[in-house]
Amino acid sequence: MLKNEEQWLAVTDAFHNAAFDGDGWHDALEGLARATGSQGGELICLGENAAVPINIMTGIDPAFHQDFIACGGGDPQINPRVGAGMKAPVLRVLAESDFITPEEHRRHPHYQEFACRWDVPFICLTVLDRRNGLLVGLAAVRSQRQGHINNAERAVFASIAPHVRAAVRSRMAFEDGGAAIVSGALDAVGVAAFVCDRAGVVRALTPSAEALVGSERGLQLRLGRLQALDPAGARALNDAVGAAAVGQTRPGPPLHRTVVLRCGPDDLSPLVLDVVALPRREYEFGFAPRVLVVARGRKKSDAQTVVVLRAAYDLTAAEAEVALQLCTGQSPTAIAAARSVAVGTVRLQIKAVMAKVGVSRQAELVARLKQF
Repeated sequence: MLKNEEQWLAVTDAFHNAAFDGDGWHDALEGLARATGSQGGELICLGENAAVPINIMTGIDPAFHQDFIACGGGDPQINPRVGAGMKAPVLRVLAESDFITPEEHRRHPHYQEFACRWDVPFICLTVLDRRNGLLVGLAAVRSQRQGHINNAERAVFASIAPHVRAAVRSRMAFEDGGAAIVSGALDAVGVAAFVCDRAGVVRALTPSAEALVGSERGLQLRLGRLQALDPAGARALNDAVGAAAVGQTRPGPPLHRTVVLRCGPDDLSPLVLDVVALPRREYEFGFAPRVLVVARGRKKSDAQTVVVLRAAYDLTAAEAEVALQLCTGQSPTAIAAARSVAVGTVRLQIKAVMAKVGVSRQAELVARLKQF
């Protein structure tokens, strides 16, 4: 239970810090649990069709999350807690007793078959935000031994919740701005590129890309998504964007696909698109850039290639330039001389690039990067 103002400040500061580093949510939620005398803290993001993009809960076996999805825990028709959250105003604090009677609690299948089995029969929750088909909720989860949250603990939860909301909204804005940053870098070197989120929705595009979808090259932007007029190309593009949007938490294939669209006037060459999965963090609220779709031009400058490589593999500028030189057949010694650095520095940069790309040999690295 919260003991003093310093502890309260430590908890709220932890959430604000998590907004910027993206990886501190678990520790912040543990602080919330301690402050409210609860078993665990939970931050959950529910999407359309009861999807659960994020469900971070402390003090629980990791298998809980798979079981939550398997039992339809994100469905308001199945889970009374989600149903209550769907109806509640933002930052309205609710405990179990506010939306379900003791008798219903004893009889309801979700509580008896899921919540009680995992020893999370009681909760205190609030809605932090609703936007673009997403609902973000915060909860203090309590065991059978701890029982219902009391008034003092509930007041602590209510005092911390607005700070968590501010942190979540900051993180969402940070993720949303990431698409603009990527497209801005690509625009600076004249690349026609689209930046998509986890749902495949185009969040940003360069002016060259905007001109491309307004041309007769067989590519259109409909309801925020890229669509090809060529049926075969449309299937290939949808599959490639979908696979890239799923993404991966560590380097390695499948990371890049090439799609050829053969629709348009006969005198125009086919449109070739590179679909690339962008690096991701473990916890994202759905607005971070996930997919980069780049239209190949007749000529591609080294500067364009460097920007695409940096976006695709999270390389530094120096790593991308060294990788590009390696792909042209230069040896580490020659690269070091051209860059006026020690050959040992170049070898370390090559090792870093190999780790990020997910290969173990230089030949594999060159083959992978030459796709760009």
